[in-house]
Amino acid sequence: MKQRQSGKFFSFSLVVMFVAGVGFFFLSIVALGILPGIRLEQSIAENAPVNYRPYTEEQQRGRTIYAAEGCAYCHTQQVRFTPEDRRRWGPSTEPWETKYDSPHLWGTRRVGPDLARESEVRSNDWQYTHLYNPRYIVPNSVMPGYAWMFDGSADKPLQPARDLVAYLQILGRERQDLMANDPQQSQQIQANPARTLKGASGDVLTTLTLPTGDQQRGQTVWNNYCSACHGAQADGNSVAARSLLPRPTNLTAFSYDPLAFATILHNGVAGSSMPAWRDLSPQQVADIYAWLTTLRTKADNKALSTASIAQGAELFANNCTSCHGVNGDGQGPAAALYKPAPFDFLHQQPDAQEIDRVLRQGVPGTAMPPFPTMSAAQRAALASYVRSLHQPEKAANTHP
Repeated sequence: MKQRQSGKFFSFSLVVMFVAGVGFFFLSIVALGILPGIRLEQSIAENAPVNYRPYTEEQQRGRTIYAAEGCAYCHTQQVRFTPEDRRRWGPSTEPWETKYDSPHLWGTRRVGPDLARESEVRSNDWQYTHLYNPRYIVPNSVMPGYAWMFDGSADKPLQPARDLVAYLQILGRERQDLMANDPQQSQQIQANPARTLKGASGDVLTTLTLPTGDQQRGQTVWNNYCSACHGAQADGNSVAARSLLPRPTNLTAFSYDPLAFATILHNGVAGSSMPAWRDLSPQQVADIYAWLTTLRTKADNKALSTASIAQGAELFANNCTSCHGVNGDGQGPAAALYKPAPFDFLHQQPDAQEIDRVLRQGVPGTAMPPFPTMSAAQRAALASYVRSLHQPEKAANTHP
């Protein structure tokens, strides 16, 4: 009798445990899956911009390639709620940004950089060159190349490469557009290097003082970060340069004010393959600058003729002010229409040979055209005037 009662109690216990287990299983599904999903959908519906654009067919194909090639294993698409993440990539990711992402591709590891704000940060030709052979752009990259997406070279992308880059170029686009149009968030516009404007509110470089640079350390930093595009000798000659338009700048042909140079590194150059380098410390920037000063052997130190400057000023007024501005500060009435932006000759001084070359050839990939009807004497006069615009003292006062 006792054994029969024990057997019934044991059987009842098993039933209770089974029902409890099944109940706990369904409860966990509701608590951990369904309810958060409902809250997520509510948050997306309440906060997503009404004009949030869905993926095009090309972008959707690119997203499929991104997932199939395992890009999420090394790249995240989520700016976390940490000061370091926000400093490097901008505001933390919000739920509504995943409106059209199912399943999401947030990733978990950062072997490569986070891509949540990749839209317009780097140019298409940078992306293609990086896909073709990452070490053309990033010397120490461990990312595999995707040469099968190209017809023999980085400047001949096939449809898979175009689809993938189309997808990369819209990551974070809606958030960046929202920030750009929201006055309350205007100071956060610097989160996207391609959209940071010179002198924008919140630009940390307005109060940055560069330390004394070390030339030897600067060469090491240069080799690790810059040589892949600009070449080992900073002359713009590299394997990557063949597929980048405009070509990387020959830095040996320019004199930069220290803070103007640091601003370019901090913001990148929108419309070119030059990304922002905000992971570099002020000391590293100063070291690079110190090393570059040892390479500027082309600097034209000859005294500038007053007559030549006067002739050049007239040529500049007739041909250059709409883009470069009446003062040569790069703020002409048409400047806002162009990326890359026109050069600011107050803080960046090209040598005479470089100016002559640009006037003869233009700068492919930019709005700078050639001037084939300009004589050699006129080019020399214009070069004299442009070089006379350099005002390092004014730059020092502008950037404390």
